[in-house]
Amino acid sequence: MDVSINTVEELLSDESFLAWYFKSDPQAIDQWNTRIASDPLQKKRADEAVQLLTTITLKEQQVDEQRLLEAEQKLLKATGIADENHLSGRVLPMRSRRIKWWAAAAAAAIIFLTSIIFWQYSRTAGKLSIQTAYGETRQEILPDGSQVMLNANTTLDYTKWTAGKDREVWVNGEAFFHVKKTAQKDRFIVHTGHFDVVVTGTQFNVINRNNKSNVLLKEGSVTVQRDAHQVKMLPGDYVEFNNSGIQKRTVNSAPVLAWTERKFIFENTPMKEVASLVTELYGIKVTLADEAVAASSISGIMPNDNLEVFLQSLEALPEYDVVKSDKEILIRKK
Repeated sequence: MDVSINTVEELLSDESFLAWYFKSDPQAIDQWNTRIASDPLQKKRADEAVQLLTTITLKEQQVDEQRLLEAEQKLLKATGIADENHLSGRVLPMRSRRIKWWAAAAAAAIIFLTSIIFWQYSRTAGKLSIQTAYGETRQEILPDGSQVMLNANTTLDYTKWTAGKDREVWVNGEAFFHVKKTAQKDRFIVHTGHFDVVVTGTQFNVINRNNKSNVLLKEGSVTVQRDAHQVKMLPGDYVEFNNSGIQKRTVNSAPVLAWTERKFIFENTPMKEVASLVTELYGIKVTLADEAVAASSISGIMPNDNLEVFLQSLEALPEYDVVKSDKEILIRKK
């Protein structure tokens, strides 16, 4: 369970994950439940794998034993388990007449291979994704020449664009865009959980994370719209979604955009916000020792491209002591 699994395909070939899916191994079930609960990226991959397995499940389809045996031989050869007898074409009997769950799964994968390939093709042909891991930022150039920088723990989805039509992207996390104008002046639309940002060419920052959505305009002009409500923005404007809908307010842009320069800028920032930010960006639980810590705030500039360096910077402050374990960070008063 300590082996890193980075793709849906790796999940589908992982025996412990299949044991979790088919509920055949209590230990695997407990391990994967824990892993999925503590790792949002792993949960997303697991959900995609479950969707695929559900599509090709054998619950309502009976596969005869001969086809299962043939599938097993193919699996053994593909995984390098087959011995010379297997490679020579000899089919060895199973230890039991009952086919193991993983053999059935292998048979399903082989028998329905065409369906899987079609599903993968449709998935990649219809939607493209850029994703960053915890603690990672990434600069990308989109097909139209626009530039986007993704903060940690962020996913950007978009479909293939056609000249003369809207360029649409979906953000889950935080991203900074430098949108390029097209000859046809096609609109560029960023979808968040609470509103859409409509532009033609400009620079702006968007956050859509943990039921929080906001946009800061650096250059150009954009329109933020939710249903029939529209807010036109000029450089320096900040719009967020709250209980009253989409609202414009004044903020200092430097702390908002600091992440694009690999740093945090805190201005009397409550430690509760700092703890939440660290969890969002690095995927590790942060516990504040007591109400005194929770009620405190910090100011200063700290690096955000390395968790260990950030924690050292935090501990260098006179107020705080930081205790880090593999699964948790504890912040307490000195």
